[in-house]
Amino acid sequence: MDKVDLSLPSKFMDACVAKDSIKALRLAVLMAKQHNRTLKAELDILEVDASILSSEYRLPIHIMIKELRNYEA
Repeated sequence: MDKVDLSLPSKFMDACVAKDSIKALRLAVLMAKQHNRTLKAELDILEVDASILSSEYRLPIHIMIKELRNYEA
């Protein structure tokens, strides 16, 4: 059984705030793989999770997720 890296969501948040789309995409793909989900499902969950954060994090995460959805297509 693979180890679950619990630091990935906070690293994803940091990448979104830093506007590093390549790192954010890589982390989202890793989280999706770790959770046995599609990238679309993982982005949906991250978007819902971001809605409870302060605007300092919520807005950059929503913007980044919107940008990352372009990679899905």
